[in-house]
Amino acid sequence: MKTLFEYAPRILAAFKKRSQRRLRKLNDYVLKEAAIEPNKLNFHLSIISYVLAKIVSKPRFLRRECEPMLAEIENALEKLVRRMGRADENEILGIFSEVEKAVSHLDERDPRFVTGLIEKGRLKMAATFYAQGMSLGVAADMTGMEKQEILDYAGQTMMFDRLEEEKSITERMKTARQLISG
Repeated sequence: MKTLFEYAPRILAAFKKRSQRRLRKLNDYVLKEAAIEPNKLNFHLSIISYVLAKIVSKPRFLRRECEPMLAEIENALEKLVRRMGRADENEILGIFSEVEKAVSHLDERDPRFVTGLIEKGRLKMAATFYAQGMSLGVAADMTGMEKQEILDYAGQTMMFDRLEEEKSITERMKTARQLISG
């Protein structure tokens, strides 16, 4: 939960300021933390931080008629920040679901894409984790995506070519041990 405590308030603040740049940077940090400490909370936080950066990068989502949906997202994020010190994992996962539901309301206003923002975020994060050296199975389990979807997405993009740092075999073994032991 360390990652959640550290980054959730910062993600909320960046979203309130509609700072795409800050949200992208925070997503980078959360991704690294989630790769080191893989758990459902970190995965959900990485998906949410990615999706929020996407939202603020699209002018169509920042129009006046979308303000109620943006406020709904902010309210769910505020609830997450308020409850994260006192809530158990299941309650936090429930609040993540509230954030996702609020995002889906925004998605409904702009149905130009086959997949919604959350689904795209799950796929992108799963493929990113896989590209960074996490096993395909763990990336699929944690994000709820199908293995083949992850492989297809990773193959259609150049994400493997853009990785700045590769994981050494020692780092991969450390991650595997963490997953097995806990």
